Amino acid sequence: MYIFKDRRGQVLYIGKAKNLKNRVGSYFEKADYSSISFRASKHLDRPWIAVMMELIADVETTVVNNELEALILESSLISEYQPKYNIKLTDDKSYPFIKLTTNEAFPRLQVVRQRLKDGAKYFGPYLSAWSARLTCEFLRRLYGVHISNRSLITGHERPCLNCQLEDNLCPLANQINVLAYALQVGKVSEFLQGKRRSVAKDLDKRMEDASQNQNYELAAKLRDQLRAVRHITSPQDIVSESTEDCDVIATAIANRRAVVTLAHVRGGQFGNPKHFVFELCANQGESEVIRQFIISLYHNSSRIPPLIILEYQIDDQDIIANWLSNVHARRVALRNAKRGEKLDFVALAKKNAQAKLESLLTQDSGDFSGVIAVKELLGLVELPLRIEAVDISNLGASEPVGATICFINGKPDKNEYRRYKIKTITGQDDFAMIGEVVKRRLADISRPTPDLLVIDGGPEQLKAALGAARQLVTDTWQSGQKLEARGQRLYFIALAKKPDRIFIPGRKLPLAITHGHKGKLLLGLIRDETHRFVVNFHRHRQRKKSLRSIDNKELL
Repeated sequence: MYIFKDRRGQVLYIGKAKNLKNRVGSYFEKADYSSISFRASKHLDRPWIAVMMELIADVETTVVNNELEALILESSLISEYQPKYNIKLTDDKSYPFIKLTTNEAFPRLQVVRQRLKDGAKYFGPYLSAWSARLTCEFLRRLYGVHISNRSLITGHERPCLNCQLEDNLCPLANQINVLAYALQVGKVSEFLQGKRRSVAKDLDKRMEDASQNQNYELAAKLRDQLRAVRHITSPQDIVSESTEDCDVIATAIANRRAVVTLAHVRGGQFGNPKHFVFELCANQGESEVIRQFIISLYHNSSRIPPLIILEYQIDDQDIIANWLSNVHARRVALRNAKRGEKLDFVALAKKNAQAKLESLLTQDSGDFSGVIAVKELLGLVELPLRIEAVDISNLGASEPVGATICFINGKPDKNEYRRYKIKTITGQDDFAMIGEVVKRRLADISRPTPDLLVIDGGPEQLKAALGAARQLVTDTWQSGQKLEARGQRLYFIALAKKPDRIFIPGRKLPLAITHGHKGKLLLGLIRDETHRFVVNFHRHRQRKKSLRSIDNKELL
């Protein structure tokens, strides 16, 4: 999502794109917007762009998980801000939801456009009422849960027509009791929550049983239902089943700069997140930044919700919650997301904080573009600000050595380079040597643990490095020592050459990389620097060995 604003902060235009850089950049191409010929060729269908471009003073971006979430968020933001240069829709309907009336004895399915606090469950939203109705029809045929706009009334003499056609037990004719019907409703609820695996397994078993009993018509029907399961839209992270209002806070920190993202969830919908940027004077952690942010933001705020969801546990969390409750004369809770939709909200806020931080770091220094590219290439959660690489060098069993080098914020830090004489391995065992160097490096708690450790080699070298790391964790646990880390996961990869291939733990085939990818170029540079450093050390050791040999001959 992107939002264009003027100098007064008024929203001019709201749009969405898969590639924000290309889409937003296309608006700012060097061109004469006052030229009639340019408008005719470039924006024939949108001449207002030339006028809007003169008013834009700021661009805000929001990251979501998929195109459906982008559509939903775009619709809600346009309804909220009514931007001047967006098309004004005369139909102000909201997206449809599926309602399951679990507050009734015999629950039923409905397609609605308003979410009420009536004790029912709401699922969605869906892109269209047609797709929502199609889902309800599928669930009715599969589980016999009725679709109705009115409460189900029992005591009918005969079952309804749908139950007769689909061979389901009908609650209207008292053919199924409340408990048995509730089991079917529970399966419907699980399905709408996205728990599809058990449904697919159940259908698969029923299809197999029908086939064995030579009931091929039923087996074909179940086969079609099984296919339909895999095509129904999954639930969206930007909409909650609960209508409880809350704020979601997440942060991202790098290079003594912190971005705190605040997202308001109102009526169960994730709103446009706001970013707050801070310059850190010391190595403050995420929890301390969030703590200071909460104290400063909510002290005088009049729009504080009853619940604030945090990414990290903070110091004095209960005390701060009591203080906020006293200040605002109503209960305010601070909670950490551990599972479910609240954790999804935190993850989405975190993704937006990370994206904002990456944008700021790229503006500060072009070196961060390579680090950001590595994060995207490997699918990491956070920026690998400290990347280290391991390599070994030997000539047979003669003077085997290893080395590690370190890149911080995309630049080499030669003060963090280290050389290792192989001590525990006899003979030419490259894999065991890799394991020794990795183990000795990670055991050095005087230095920070790297975010990413690059092993020069292929899958076997990666396996040796992972085995050494696991053995180190086991040894330190058994000895009662503590293996210090920075609180974030250490990632391992192996980088082979000729051609360049990246191997990731748990994946047999190498990662597919486009030619000239910035992330691959940075990783290749790190690998080559490690090779240069370790080979120079090995040559130095060999020269010293030769000199010792000459001296010994002269003495003889």
